[in-house]
Amino acid sequence: MADGTTLAQWQTTPRTGLKAGAVVAGVLAVVLGIGFVTDAAGTASIEKRLAANARAADDLAADPETYVGGFPFAQVRFTDEVPRVSFQALDVQVDGIGIANSRTDIYEITIPADKAYAADFIGARAKRVENTLSLDGVAFGQLLGMTDLDIANPYNISPTGGSEAEAQLSGTVPGTEEKTTAVVTLRLTGTTFRMEPKQLIDVPDALTDTVTSAYTLELDTRDLPIGAQADKVDVSGGSIRFSAQRRDVELTQDMLSPVAATAR
Repeated sequence: MADGTTLAQWQTTPRTGLKAGAVVAGVLAVVLGIGFVTDAAGTASIEKRLAANARAADDLAADPETYVGGFPFAQVRFTDEVPRVSFQALDVQVDGIGIANSRTDIYEITIPADKAYAADFIGARAKRVENTLSLDGVAFGQLLGMTDLDIANPYNISPTGGSEAEAQLSGTVPGTEEKTTAVVTLRLTGTTFRMEPKQLIDVPDALTDTVTSAYTLELDTRDLPIGAQADKVDVSGGSIRFSAQRRDVELTQDMLSPVAATAR
């Protein structure tokens, strides 16, 4: 060729460059893969220690499901922040209610990296802590004296919740022999939760008063283990859920658990 490069050399040079690029890409993939595995292993270790601490503190039967957010978790070295930590325990014994599911979600935690890696979140500050107690038909039925209670959303829509919600309840009212069904309103007013029938479905006139009374309930949400008075009630997955939020708090061991204390 005019510059003295042979055709063979001209054809080989681009191929050599492609091979070099492939090698670099392969090395980067390996490095990133190692980093991902190392980061995931570190996060898993933190989750395991947090779960063990929560189990011991609340005398749980097993380690709660625990999640530590932030990908990669190593970002905490530069931000001093963990986006989220969550705990969940199923079939927890709740005084005055029975068996329930309990969950804690902690958001935007400010914490030094060394304490985060040591799973030492006590004393760190969080922008929001949300505790949720889920009562299925068995648990909520105990409050009503019904052993066969079913809970459903009365409408074919996704539940939104808030200070008001509705549910469809079906169960055998004490003193009767057949299941009855009622659509009830669920309302939070201050510290008080009130449930009242909105509609009775196929209930004989002779049982109207009995069924109306059976599907009426009032309780103080400060007696629920959600850390504060409830600010949200909703229906999901066959359960009635109560949630309470606390903002800008310093974390204690009680908060680093799926089960919160009552508010009084």
